[in-house]
Amino acid sequence: MRAYVLLCAAFLAGCAQTNQPSTQTSTPLQAVSSGNPAIPSAAIESELRAFATSWQGTPHLEGGSSRSGIDAPGLVVVVAEQILGLSFPHSTARQLGFGKEVERASLMPGDIVFFRPTSMPRHVGIYLGSQEFLHAWPEDGVSVGRMDEPYWSGAYWVGRRVLVGQDSVLTPITSEEPPDSLRRRRVGW
Repeated sequence: MRAYVLLCAAFLAGCAQTNQPSTQTSTPLQAVSSGNPAIPSAAIESELRAFATSWQGTPHLEGGSSRSGIDAPGLVVVVAEQILGLSFPHSTARQLGFGKEVERASLMPGDIVFFRPTSMPRHVGIYLGSQEFLHAWPEDGVSVGRMDEPYWSGAYWVGRRVLVGQDSVLTPITSEEPPDSLRRRRVGW
């Protein structure tokens, strides 16, 4: 049903847009479109929140990517495939190479947010809007965190936009290689 709603919304949105050719990727640093060439931006937050509700409490499992257990990069993989129509690697470090860096104040639902928490070298989640993000944390499993809480605010590292658009229609974007600032940060991983 969700796919039908997104398909209808994409069709209606497409009536107001000019068709752009789809892009194929040639490196692992690029996002790969898997069937959702355009998604109305208003639908993304709603879909993300419905997904968050249905997956909330799923236990954390290092390397997992299913309802029986999932880790943070696995959650990004599942959300990217099911909601954003993108294919991502199951690696926080490699996910840093996707999309374009975006300022924290400009985050939009569907952006990928990266953290450097005190308890691990890096962490990743999906921005939901209203200072909230979806992630899988070892103690809580899949949960919604608040970016304005002191812990997450202090641990925030960078946001990456993997969808861009005009007139409320978002399309997948790719990046040939990570910006120099991210390349420097990745040293030693």
